Amino acid sequence: MEYKIIDNFLSELEFNQLKSHVLPPSVHKVGNFLTWLYVDKQIKPQNPKEDEPNHCKEVTDIELLNPLHDWYFSNELWFGGFQSPDLRYFGALLDKIKPLAFWRIQANFTVQQEKLGRSLFHIDYDEPNKRTSLTTSIFYMNTTNGPTILEDGTEIECIANRLVTYPYNTYHAGVLCTDQPYRIVINLNYFKEYDI
Repeated sequence: MEYKIIDNFLSELEFNQLKSHVLPPSVHKVGNFLTWLYVDKQIKPQNPKEDEPNHCKEVTDIELLNPLHDWYFSNELWFGGFQSPDLRYFGALLDKIKPLAFWRIQANFTVQQEKLGRSLFHIDYDEPNKRTSLTTSIFYMNTTNGPTILEDGTEIECIANRLVTYPYNTYHAGVLCTDQPYRIVINLNYFKEYDI
């Protein structure tokens, strides 16, 4: 399985500035924070008759989320011609990735569970253009016990200020945490020279 992990991706100053806008504020804090919208399902399969490839079901013992908990908060920061005003907080992250072009940037916020549960294995897009080198990266905003599982069973630990990168057509699943109040990741899909 091809993937690359970079820890301490941003400088301490850059990461602290990003956290001050992305992580939920305390009740008494005032400032500019990310806007979160409710999404009723983690993954909506392209074909309702197919939930996930069979080879992915065999690589982990972590069960699928209970449908009652299969929701999250999201912020679509960039997609096609749309650009969220919140994207202004992510300059250091985007500058360091240095893409040729972005396809989509989305912040995902899941809440603590009583036991570990995962999303369906999925790829973010079904082959948007076979001639391209679309890449997927996940940037972790906080440290939790909710890993990202790749289709070969590799578990990428959710560690704050870590960037994991892999080819866009790699099936993966997110695991909701049990040890923190929430898990926040930034999902980035972009075009870049192939370097992993």
